[in-house]
Amino acid sequence: MPTVVAQDGTFTRRSLVAFVGSIARTDTAAKTLFTLPAGCIPLTIAYSATAPSNAGTTATISVGISGGSGTAFLNAVDVKTAGTGGGSQNPAASASTQFGVPLAADTIVTGIYAETGGASNAGGPWVVVIEALVN
Repeated sequence: MPTVVAQDGTFTRRSLVAFVGSIARTDTAAKTLFTLPAGCIPLTIAYSATAPSNAGTTATISVGISGGSGTAFLNAVDVKTAGTGGGSQNPAASASTQFGVPLAADTIVTGIYAETGGASNAGGPWVVVIEALVN
């Protein structure tokens, strides 16, 4: 059995929960992905897709907070480039104060897709996962 060296009361008796939503190429207005409950502590964000977007110039997704910053968790992450648009990705998150601290209130998480250049006809959807500690 592992030995607990230190224990922070903020993190005890919590479960690790994955909150999952998806962003499609047609989601060009912010849509609700899921709601993080008050008191939960967001830890990580990842996204996955079977294929990158084939938009003409750029294609990005952003993940944010309804009524707040639309980029609180991810800010215009490239989903056109083969290395970041398809497969499972653990991107560097936005410089958000949302990670590692308990949320003061229920938080509606939103996602949006944006592209420039020629319109895409393939790629995505991008499944977004935020793992959080929940009471």
